[in-house]
Amino acid sequence: MSDEQTTGALVPTRDAALARPDFPFARIALRLGVDPAEAEAVLRDDARARAAIARSIQEFLAADDERRAGRAPSTALALDPDFPTGVGMALVGAAVLWDARDLVPRVALRVAKDHHEDGADQLAASYLALVQESIDPGQDSADDAIAWAAQSLLVSVLQRSGSPAQADEIARDLAAHAVPIDLWQDDDPTLPDDSMSWHGGAFVGGIPPRRDERSLSFEDVHDYMNTLLADMRREQEAEGDAG
Repeated sequence: MSDEQTTGALVPTRDAALARPDFPFARIALRLGVDPAEAEAVLRDDARARAAIARSIQEFLAADDERRAGRAPSTALALDPDFPTGVGMALVGAAVLWDARDLVPRVALRVAKDHHEDGADQLAASYLALVQESIDPGQDSADDAIAWAAQSLLVSVLQRSGSPAQADEIARDLAAHAVPIDLWQDDDPTLPDDSMSWHGGAFVGGIPPRRDERSLSFEDVHDYMNTLLADMRREQEAEGDAG
């Protein structure tokens, strides 16, 4: 998907969402570490919103690193009851909604790992597709490592919930590019010096991650964001009734 296609698909959706009278500016701003008093101004300013998303993603990754290392996360974001997976999904949704494509891969890979570890392989496969859809082949070595890590996790997903033959096909592709089969297990994947650049061959033989046999696309994340917003509105209404 080109940047032009991505931007064309996202901007009207974002503008329409922000124009809704019940858009939960304050609640989203809190998740992004923005002062609720400045919520609407920040979220209507694309540059400031993306900067807030970038900060929250860095905080999320640091907290997730601590969690995976067996330490109690020390950041405020980790206190969210939906941490880590739900928070990660929300941040992916925000990055997509505000067209911060470069911020998607690392968080989406963590979300995919969580889903796979929880046995939710269809969701894992969807987020793996989103990782690879967000990376341009051979542009950046760090992005290449994340894309190959997603491909290596796909092998594990296919072995358990898809086709062993397809898993073997992807495993052979990893070996041909000198990519470790367990690269996905690294919190911050790094390729060996002799590995080849990501070739963009994303879901070679991948399992259908959704019942309609489509992978999770940027447009699908909008559906998730709409669900998130609806959940937030219900929570606000429940809090109002309780008060």
